[in-house]
Amino acid sequence: MAAAVDMAAGPRAEEDLEAEPGCEDDAEEEGSADNEFALDEVLRLGGTKADYLMLYHLNANEDIIDGGKKSAIDDLEEGELEAFITKIGVRKYSKILQEENKESTKDENQTKKESEKIDKKGKKKKNKELKEKIQDGKSGKIGKQKLIQDNKISSTSELPGRKTKHQDIFEFQPKQYLLIKPGGKWYEADYASEHTSEPQDESLVSQYKNLAKQLYEHETNLYTSKKNIQKGANSAWMKTVVTTGTLADRMAAMTLLIQDAPVHGLHFVEVLINQIKKKGSRRQSGMALNTMKELIISDLLPDNRKLQTFSQHPFKQLEELASGNKDARDRRLIMWYFEHLFKHHFAEFVQALEILTHDNVQATKTVALATAHEILCIKPEQEKALLIMLVNKLGDPQYKMATKASYLLETLLHKHPNMKTVVCCEVERLLYRPNISLKAQYYAVCFLNQMVLSHEKSDLAGKLITVYFSFFHAYVKKAEIDSKMLSALLSGVNRAFPYSKMDDGKIMEQMDTLFKVVHVVNFTTSVHALMLLFQVMDSKQAISNRYYVALYRKLLDPGLAQSSKQAMFLNLLYKSLKSDIVLRRIRAFLKRILQITCGQTPGFICGALYLISEILKQKPGVQVLLQEQWESDEEEHFRDVDDSDEDKCEEKMVNKSHEGKEYGDAGEEEEMVVKNKTAAIKPQSIVSGSWLHHKNQEGGKCLQTYDPLHRNPLSCGADHVGLWELKKLSEHFHPSVALFATTILQGNRIQYSGDPLQDFTLMRFLDRFVYRNPKQSKGKGNTDSIVMQPKQRLLLNDPHKLPVNSQKFIEREESQIPVDEIFFHRYYKKT
Repeated sequence: MAAAVDMAAGPRAEEDLEAEPGCEDDAEEEGSADNEFALDEVLRLGGTKADYLMLYHLNANEDIIDGGKKSAIDDLEEGELEAFITKIGVRKYSKILQEENKESTKDENQTKKESEKIDKKGKKKKNKELKEKIQDGKSGKIGKQKLIQDNKISSTSELPGRKTKHQDIFEFQPKQYLLIKPGGKWYEADYASEHTSEPQDESLVSQYKNLAKQLYEHETNLYTSKKNIQKGANSAWMKTVVTTGTLADRMAAMTLLIQDAPVHGLHFVEVLINQIKKKGSRRQSGMALNTMKELIISDLLPDNRKLQTFSQHPFKQLEELASGNKDARDRRLIMWYFEHLFKHHFAEFVQALEILTHDNVQATKTVALATAHEILCIKPEQEKALLIMLVNKLGDPQYKMATKASYLLETLLHKHPNMKTVVCCEVERLLYRPNISLKAQYYAVCFLNQMVLSHEKSDLAGKLITVYFSFFHAYVKKAEIDSKMLSALLSGVNRAFPYSKMDDGKIMEQMDTLFKVVHVVNFTTSVHALMLLFQVMDSKQAISNRYYVALYRKLLDPGLAQSSKQAMFLNLLYKSLKSDIVLRRIRAFLKRILQITCGQTPGFICGALYLISEILKQKPGVQVLLQEQWESDEEEHFRDVDDSDEDKCEEKMVNKSHEGKEYGDAGEEEEMVVKNKTAAIKPQSIVSGSWLHHKNQEGGKCLQTYDPLHRNPLSCGADHVGLWELKKLSEHFHPSVALFATTILQGNRIQYSGDPLQDFTLMRFLDRFVYRNPKQSKGKGNTDSIVMQPKQRLLLNDPHKLPVNSQKFIEREESQIPVDEIFFHRYYKKT
């Protein structure tokens, strides 16, 4: 500009100075003709015509006083500008501002009022002076300069105070562009996860909420308007399908729109929820439910946190988080308000889902229950309401729904083991409801006793035992002991007891009741009671004779043949005999086990023989006693011959006895007892043969006579008789039974890796007879209940896996074929 001023200052400019007021058009023509300084250059640089005239008449050689050229028309006198500033009160206003900054907050209102009054006075004075200057014919340049100065002064006088700034924060200012860009997942934004647990000021939250509502509505409306203006086949198809398309097309279109812009398409979520609530069409409701479920799992709900309400965000630090950027603050407000709205919409969706679980159609209830379970497994939002929904279905009138709910809860605990305590508390709340049905209680207890526990959750195990015993005491008090509920309760106590650290006193209080239950209830329930008694006593290493008497009596229970707990009972027998230290009592048990096998299936017989083989291995003393008994019996038979007339007959009896003792022939032993009784001439004489029944002189009891129906295994006299049942079992029609019995008679251990209770059943035999492989048992692979099932032993070269008519099976050696399949091998090998 200095160069422009130098070029403009010249003789021609001095000549034309007096013609300035009336020759504006001529000056414009001359300026345009001048190549060095023209009006177009000033306009291009942002100036006006007045600036051009001012610069055109300036001369750098002339003196400038107070911003004006000396001896010019618009020249100001010395001190005139300072006097004008003093006159309008600018200094006074600056002092007031300094005082206001130093005053306390209590006097803010009063100082503001005073400043407003001063501002009004200053404005009036300014207006008067300006009018006077204009009337006095001052130049336009000076008037313009003073107007600019006055405007600056007035703007400083109208600087907003703290209250004005506070009001501007909550002022809604619409934008012409979108603050939230479409696309992506809304919860992945950095500011979407900003929340706090500190209480917020309610008035502040209310003001921000009103502002956020306006911002959100403007944002959605702006997005809709831009979407409507958008041209293209895709957008036109979307508009048409959402309103007039088929049901499937409408669902697909709404899914795409929500996925494209979840923040701007929240009204489509509301449409889907309303369709779920609609009772007119189950098909429409079901499709809307599936669509909503997929959107919730894939796009709308965060995986690792719950949704927050609007008041759970840090509004006190909002301006600091936004760093003074208004757009950043508005984005946060829009996102927080959207999350607040969607949280309420999702709660409404869960309520609609609960209504569907009470539908009359079972298929609709199943779909709703599966949806609730899937969302609960993946997302943490509304987990309490969804868990209550699942637990409540344990009491559904339809047993299929109750079992379905139990299975879904097991799957939930398999995926989230840390929820066991929460689920247990919710099921306990269901059990103690006043209006709960007995069927619902039974399903709830069955679910609890299937829960897999650990030593880290000892408190949970103790809590479960407390619940079980509270119901156990109630059922015993009501004399409802012969029921499935009691069996489920005792089964739960058995499974929870090894993991609990509770005082044994609570269980010892129920010992007498448990012993009474063993003799009254059915076989399955009594087995659970005996298992609990054994666990409690074995933990103290003090198993009482009362327990063995009850177990010995239970062997004669007729329910054993048809029970589904035969494997559990044989396992209990094995552990009990293994823990017993009295060999005489063990022999009594083995004797009775062999006796009850006479009326059992081949599978149970093989299982019992395998048990006896393992006990003989664990207790070598039992084997020694058997051998001693056989030897003593053989010697005694020769000493009992006193009558010479019966020598020939007695020799035959001795020979038969020698064979019978090797395999335990009981019939021949009884013949010998009768023969020797008739051979005794003097009834008062004492004979040393052990086959004669020696009386206990003190107690008057027979100690050397075996009583198969005696209630006490210690007093039945089983240690004076051989296991002759093994001889009969060695001649059994089933080849596996005969093989197992023969192996024990030979003093060897049975080598078998399968499950005899399953491998030797009639169904398994028929499957092989029709050349089919047995069905593989498939447990619940996605639940923990598979832990409670027996392990499946898979052998690579197992002959049972080969069809009996296959070439590989026929080419095997007969020694490699199981005895129960030798018939098939021989038959197909010949043919």
